[in-house]
Amino acid sequence: MKTYLPIILITVTVLVSCEDDKRDTQDQLLDKVMAVHDEIMPKMGDIMKYKKQLKAKIDELTAAGKEDNEAKIIEIKEAIESLDNSHEGMMSWMREFDTDFEGRVAEDVMSYLKGQMTKIEEVGKMTNLALKKAEDLLKE
Repeated sequence: MKTYLPIILITVTVLVSCEDDKRDTQDQLLDKVMAVHDEIMPKMGDIMKYKKQLKAKIDELTAAGKEDNEAKIIEIKEAIESLDNSHEGMMSWMREFDTDFEGRVAEDVMSYLKGQMTKIEEVGKMTNLALKKAEDLLKE
């Protein structure tokens, strides 16, 4: 029995070490996902600010009453819709994001986090495009 004890201890040590490495990798990926979220989240305030400004611009164009403003009003409404979709994308991602990995297999956690990275990056792209369009319309 004494000869098996060192082998068992070495095996347990290796297994624990591998689990720690997996956890470190998971933590790193989780940190990256959260970093993307943290970069995008402050832009939600800009979305609300731009929506308000774009709605005021629609009111101005409507009050002007010119028929040639109709195309611009439609373009502005589409920009507002893009801002709304971006905001809802972030809110939806946050509601669905889960960091409780207790009892889950490491490979499943990594797959989940990779999928979440893709989703939050898509929200970021959508947000940046919507904000750029709104900024351009507000400069006109």
